[in-house]
This record gives sequence, structure tokens and C-alpha cells, in this order.
Amino acid sequence: MSPIRVLDPKIQNKIAAGEVVERPSSVIKELIENSVDANADEIEVFIEESGMKLMRIVDNGEGIHHTDGPLLFQRHATSKIDDDYDLFQIRSLGFRGEALASIGAVSKVKVETKHREGDPVLIQFEGGTLKEEMPGRERQGTDISISELFYNTPARLKYVKSMRTESGKIIDIVQKMALSQPHISFRLIVDHKERLLTKGNGNLKEVISDIYGINIARQAVKIEASDADFKLSGYAVRPEISRSHRNFIHTSVNNRHIRNFKLSQSVINAYHTLLAKDKYPIVIINVEMDPKLVDVNVHPSKVEVRFSKERELNTLVEQSIRNTLRNEMLIPDVSTGNSAPVDKTEQPAMDFSGAKKDALTEQIKRPESVEESDITRKTSLPYQTETKGVYGPDRNTAKQLQDDVAEFKGPEQSSSGSRDIKAMIDEPLEDSRSVKEKLPYLEIIGQLHGTYIIMQNESGMYMMDQHAAQERIKYEFYYDHINTEQDEGVPLLIPYNFEFPLDDIITIDEKLRDLRALGFEIDKTGIKQYSVTRHPSWIKEKNPEADIEDLIQFIARADNFSASKYREEMSIMMSCKQSIKANHYLDKAHMEALLSELRKCDSPYTCPHGRPVIIHMTTYEIERMFNRIMK
Repeated sequence: MSPIRVLDPKIQNKIAAGEVVERPSSVIKELIENSVDANADEIEVFIEESGMKLMRIVDNGEGIHHTDGPLLFQRHATSKIDDDYDLFQIRSLGFRGEALASIGAVSKVKVETKHREGDPVLIQFEGGTLKEEMPGRERQGTDISISELFYNTPARLKYVKSMRTESGKIIDIVQKMALSQPHISFRLIVDHKERLLTKGNGNLKEVISDIYGINIARQAVKIEASDADFKLSGYAVRPEISRSHRNFIHTSVNNRHIRNFKLSQSVINAYHTLLAKDKYPIVIINVEMDPKLVDVNVHPSKVEVRFSKERELNTLVEQSIRNTLRNEMLIPDVSTGNSAPVDKTEQPAMDFSGAKKDALTEQIKRPESVEESDITRKTSLPYQTETKGVYGPDRNTAKQLQDDVAEFKGPEQSSSGSRDIKAMIDEPLEDSRSVKEKLPYLEIIGQLHGTYIIMQNESGMYMMDQHAAQERIKYEFYYDHINTEQDEGVPLLIPYNFEFPLDDIITIDEKLRDLRALGFEIDKTGIKQYSVTRHPSWIKEKNPEADIEDLIQFIARADNFSASKYREEMSIMMSCKQSIKANHYLDKAHMEALLSELRKCDSPYTCPHGRPVIIHMTTYEIERMFNRIMK
């Protein structure tokens, strides 16, 4: 073995570049962070050939003093920290002093900068070597160009994806930076075409509009919450708009974009039962906290972080988003709502063949009554309310629509036809969404195919899925009762005795405490035998012994059993099994009773599986379909 020696600085920088500079988007991220730390409020990004030919970042920040030019591309040279104590209170986005050294080691760099107290300077750096230093232009800020990335490390080029993929990564990085820094104006030019432009006026909702579009921005609900350690701010988009992956959950800490699985999972949990399976929300949230509570020095990319009070933070995020959505009216409009989930197991398709025609006709003439377990209380007259006027006058005529559009225009722009985006997105859907009641006044008209209840009010027509509605009602009932810790349970005169295979015995023994936490009195009576002398009162199935055995086997199979998780799954299962099915005809009284019970629900807009309970079609949409209003 050859003797130990210190590697040449050029080789050190190339090795470090493998950690910091993974692809062109990594370069863009590091350079934008430097511009943000320089207090720039305007940042322009120019890209050619997905960054492989040219990446250029221009800002109007403080600039670099001409005397610091020789240190720019030296490893661990930084102005962000002075001693080891600063690592515990990092407020800047960059601090490691590795980015420029790593970038300069694998590319050709030109930096033109001017500090407000220094002279302008132009520096050219190539492959880790300073090539030229000369006076630059009299322009406040920094203009840095990166060309021929990985020109001296051809092996790295093999791992660069297609040009479209790399461009997408760069756009994603700039968008995330814009969402994290709404007070900075970002402009992105890709192959001489402008892809993004934000105003930088501090209005996060305008940035959401610039990136995701006006429709999504109008559906965004403001989030504000705080406790002794954390302060949350941002926006959560109503669940009627969702995505098939979690990439639209944007989290940042002290305006630094981060990735943290548990924090993202808390956001997803806040939308529980509001979104269908495999659907994810659009959320932009920033957490302000003491830098001592977060460690950003986990990975060279500075995207992965660790929290000191992670559980408290996750709880605050989940509860604040859930409470915010709970105060919103979440009935989706037909024109904007998502389609219902594909998987639908609780009801079969209707058969309109001649064989069933007479039966259906007879059912319509003589509506079936709901089972006593479904509607148990005495029903009253159709639901009426004196707050009908709260929902405003009829807004569905063409004239009123024009007034709405004019209302969104700025005072100096209404006549010109151009729109003020800020006015359009600042107070979206205020007429109906800000109402405190969970459901508006609804008048029942009738029933469609024994499955959907048709209703109306001054804003249009509503359709309610009777199965999904009662599923939500029963889910909340069971969830409240199953989660009652003081459940005295049902004592058994004759205990239930169970015997399980030896493979499950060890696991069941370890989880007897979990079973008792659910309200069971269970004891081991033999090598493979168990005896249950009490079970929770919420088990009311026809065959409770089989249900208890299934529960024990469920716990034995679960790697990390959670009593709350099982209560949740049990509530969903029981509510689905005991709710009204399709082709079940109701009379007016039963429909009124169902609607009245739904009004009492905490979240009456979706079933436990995330399917919509009620959908809305405005009068304007209906009249437009009949050509009573021309587009």
C-alpha cells in the first residue's frame, strides 16, 4: 500500500462536487441561495440547453467586495459563519462554503460583481483554476454564468437525464424558491422563453397564482397558527383539487425549502377523509422557529433537516390545517370538482332491463322505508331556516357574472379589459365559502334512481349521494364512541375462548396491552388459549365472537399496531357496512332526516373514503348548457 498523502485541492473539489453538484438544478439552487443571502429582491435565471450549455443568475444584491475575489472558489471560504457556535443558529441559506468551489471544479465560471463599497470586478474561473481577474461593469449586484458543466468529468455526464427532465428539475427548484421567498421577484428564462415571473411583493397567494394558476389560487385557504415554539403561515388548497403524488406539498422552515417525510405526512393526515385514496393535497406552508430547534447541517444539499421538537411541530401542522378546512364549505362545483374515485365496492351498477322495470316502478310508487337502525328518530317538516338570506342574492345571471368579473379588476383596469391578478385571488369565493354553517339552506326536490337526493337553493342544484351521506354520519358516530377512553364495555356471562397457532402466540402476548387499551378484558388461560370476559360496547355485530377473533389476528399481523389507527379502520368498516345502499328508495321524511343528520357532522362534505357527499351545479352552468346564456 502506498503511503498516506493529502490530496491535491483540485481533486478534493472534484470529490466534493459529487455531493453538492449532482445535476444542473443543484447548481441553480446553490446560486439562488447565495443571491437570497445577499439580500437581493430581484433574481433572474437564464438557462440554455437544460443548463448543460449555460446557466446564468443575475441579482441586485449586495454584491461581493473586490478584495474577496480570490477567495470565491476556495473550499470552506464563507461569509455566513465565524465560529462553531454559529452552526447552532444558522439563519442564512448557505453556510458551508462548498458550493462555488464545487461548481468551479467541474465547469467554466464567469463572475461579474460589485459591492456597494467596492469596485466592480470580473473573475473567470475554469476547472478549479483562476484564469483572469479584471475590472467589471458598474452594476450593483452579481452576475454569474456557469458554462460547460462537467466538461472535465465526463463520467458525470452519463448520469445526466434527458434535457426535458433536467429542465423540469430546474423549473421545480425555481418554483420552490419562489414559494419560499414571496418577497423576492423571480424571473426564469429557459432557451430564450420566459417560463416564470413573480412580482416579489410578499403576497404568497399571487406567487401560487403565478405558478399553479388562478383557479388553484382562488381555492387556497390561508393558514395561520402558532404556539410557544413555532409559527405557521401559508395556504392549503381545498380538497376538491388534488394531485396523484405528494410533490405539491411544499414545506419550508424559516423560508428555507426542506424535505421532511413526517412533516409532509402531517399535512396529508390533516386531509384525512377529505381526499380519496392515493390523492394528495396542494399545500404551501412555512414554519418560523428558533434556529436552535432545527439542524440543517444534515446533508450537503441542506434540504434534509432534523427537528428538536418534531412531535409538537407535526401536531401543530396537522391540527391547524384540519381546523382551517373545517371552517370552510367544501361542496365541490361540477365544473371544478374532481371525478369520484374509481374504486367503488359498496354498491352495484343499476339494471334498467325490462326484468326490473316493473319492480322499480313499484318501488317509486311505494317507497321503501329506511331500516330502524338507519333513521331512528321522529322526523319533522322539511328543513327550513331563517338564515337563507345569508347566502346572498341570485348570482347566476349573465349580468351578475359580468359584475363579478368587473369586481376583480383594479380601479384603473376595469375599462381596459386587463385583469389585476391580486384582486382576483385575494378574496376568492367569499360569498359562499366564508359562511360559518357547514351546509347552506337546501330544499329537497326528490330522488334519482334510488341513489341520489336532488336538492336546490338560490345558487343552483345539489345532488347528495345517500350512501356516502349516511356513511359520513355513522363514521363520525362510531369514531366518537370508539375513541371514548371511559368505555365500560359489555361484560360477558360466558367468556369467549380462543385458540391460536404457536406462530402468533408470541406476538399476541406482546400486544395484550394494546387489546386492553381498546377496552377488552383478555387473559391467557393456556399455552395457546385466551379468554375474553369483556368487550367494548361499540362492537354490536351479529357475531361479536368472530369480530373479536378477527381483531386479535389483525393485531398479531400488524408490525406497529396503533389503537387509534385500528379505531379509525373499524369506524370506516362499520359505517360502510351499515349505511343505505343504492337502489333504496326513500320518502320525503327520510330524506329530510338524513339531511338533518348530515348537518350535524363535523365534516359533511366527503365520506370516510374521500368521495364527495354533495356536488353543486350552479344555475349559471345549467342555463349555459341550455344556451340561455351564451359564452
